[in-house]
Amino acid sequence: MALIELTGYGEAATTKPVLALVAICGILLGSWLRAVLFPHGNAAVKAPIVGLRWAYPARVQYLNNAMNLLQEGYRQLGLFVPLICEEMKWALTQEIPPCKDKWVSVLGFDTVVKLVVHDFARISVASLERNKEWMEIQRMFPENVFRVAIQMRVIPPYLKRISSYLMPASWAVSRNLHNAQRLITPIVEERRRMETVKDPDYKPPNDFLQWLMDEAWNERDGQPAELVHRLLVLALASVHTTSMTATQVLYDIIAHPEYLEPLREEILQALKEDGGWQKTTLTKMRKLDSFMKESQRLNGPSLIGFKRAAMEDITLSDGTVLPKGVHMVVPVVPISLESVTPDPGVFQGFRFYYERQKPGKSNLHQFAMTDKNNMHFGHGKYSCPGRFFAAHAIKILIAHLILNYDFKFPEGKSRPGNLLAHEYCFPDPTAHILVKERDGPWSI
Repeated sequence: MALIELTGYGEAATTKPVLALVAICGILLGSWLRAVLFPHGNAAVKAPIVGLRWAYPARVQYLNNAMNLLQEGYRQLGLFVPLICEEMKWALTQEIPPCKDKWVSVLGFDTVVKLVVHDFARISVASLERNKEWMEIQRMFPENVFRVAIQMRVIPPYLKRISSYLMPASWAVSRNLHNAQRLITPIVEERRRMETVKDPDYKPPNDFLQWLMDEAWNERDGQPAELVHRLLVLALASVHTTSMTATQVLYDIIAHPEYLEPLREEILQALKEDGGWQKTTLTKMRKLDSFMKESQRLNGPSLIGFKRAAMEDITLSDGTVLPKGVHMVVPVVPISLESVTPDPGVFQGFRFYYERQKPGKSNLHQFAMTDKNNMHFGHGKYSCPGRFFAAHAIKILIAHLILNYDFKFPEGKSRPGNLLAHEYCFPDPTAHILVKERDGPWSI
């Protein structure tokens, strides 16, 4: 298999491999985080960490409270939804050029990444929500880390350590960390000071940084340098995985315009019922949830999942022996394609919406749910802990985009083909889309 090639439906585009690295980051990090965050029930297997050990080795051992943080983020989502929506409205004015009564061309994936960065900046460190340097760090840190990680795949083991120190991308990672620590340290120190003086009027900010400070198990974990590492790891996990999926959904909406008005009507009805943006508003968007799930089914981030290596001989219940050292994977995409009928290869945006209309299935077939036929987020104990938070973030982003703008592909172009790098599949980062502001009172 070629290292970089275009696949999927739609017209192929000319791409540069270096631009693909930023998109690969989210997929690699998913398996990395699952390996670190969860204690394995069976010590006979482990999840390989491909390249990341050398790209960002410093703080793997301090991620054991990240699962609690991601789960807390979902529990607090009711408070965050209005804040994220407020930030999204402002971000659209910053990242999409003026396009009243005219079509303008923008890079699809790059625009979505910037919008997601705005949202993450808002909930990660409240006082830095619109700080351009902080947002740029969150955008570039994943790219720099995974440039190193991907390059490590082709370097012999005995050269990996020295090579990791000689790569320009590795130096960029260090600069990102240094600059982030320069921004975050004064904020942490001021919050600690306010906690010490016990000012009755002081109310700790409700953001990821504060949660990390509260979750610190000991004095070392609460040091600014450690908190910075954890914040950036969360950015690694949150920004680009969310951006990749949201871009695929947007491309599919443009490619299948017959779904656009039903989606808009559902969103507006949910907003009307709740009187604005609430957590419950998002759960009412069942057609959008189905559309996202169908888009992921046909454009999943990886062809395979559950990457494991046997650390000793393992005998399965049917007598099958897995020898020590063997690597195991699950064919995630073939399973998801074969699990639906009829026409598993045909895009049907409301496929899962109709499934949920059947008796007893109202709460099944949701985007963030996993089962034996849908393992893009993993499954069971090792499922991605941030998938529910990501699902709602994608809904907010897509809803704001399609209510406020019209989209189409450039003249003579169809849906951009996906980029395939080894087993990883992601949207073409060089593809352009056309956008125009809608007429009417669509301010949400």
